[in-house]
Amino acid sequence: MATRADVPPVELSWQHDARALVRRRSLPRGRAVVGGFLIAVAAVVTFWAYSGANHVARQWYVVAARSLTPGARIGPDDVRVVALDVPDAGVRSHLFGTTQQLLGASVLAPVPAGALIEASEVVGRAGAPGTRELSVSVDRSRAVGGTLKPGEFVDVLSTFGQGANSSTVVMVPHVEVLSIAASPGESGAQVVVLAAPDATAAEAIADAAIATELTLVRSAEQLPGSTVTTPAPFTVPGAGS
Repeated sequence: MATRADVPPVELSWQHDARALVRRRSLPRGRAVVGGFLIAVAAVVTFWAYSGANHVARQWYVVAARSLTPGARIGPDDVRVVALDVPDAGVRSHLFGTTQQLLGASVLAPVPAGALIEASEVVGRAGAPGTRELSVSVDRSRAVGGTLKPGEFVDVLSTFGQGANSSTVVMVPHVEVLSIAASPGESGAQVVVLAAPDATAAEAIADAAIATELTLVRSAEQLPGSTVTTPAPFTVPGAGS
């Protein structure tokens, strides 16, 4: 009878068994791919939402392209626009959004290069070079019913006297309207800013606004090559006779 010691040992092949246990990895199935895609999309959407919530709103504002000195007249090369965030509405109301608003303006205070240009630092943001800006108070009924708009031209008429003894003359023809605003404390009156062609015309309008009743008449477009008549020094008809 064979004993346990007489039985030859059996060699086990662990290497063979290990190879048998190794499985080949399979590719992700359709549901897994779709799930991964949805997770990626959700992450991107979350990032966009977070970025939008923390996005700083910006607008265009005019800054000095170079140092501006008092008395200088602003030209196209003197200003540029930059994107800035100005959250205070009160501050925004004193700034400019386009360079066109400042072309031709006169500088009142030094403005360093790159600095924002404020309304208090400039004057005369319209009108052709050489013109004189002045304002007159006119009732809407004598200013084309209040239908005038900036950029239009008017003839400035002066009416002397009252009733049958009144007379009206064209004080200054073809004057550009720069701005119009309601006159504070005067119902129905408007403050109209005009660009008189020269100092003599500005003086005539100013004198007439005090001594006579003004009427603004909408003027036709000035023809190319035509000239604006400069009035004689203001005099009241009949004075000194």
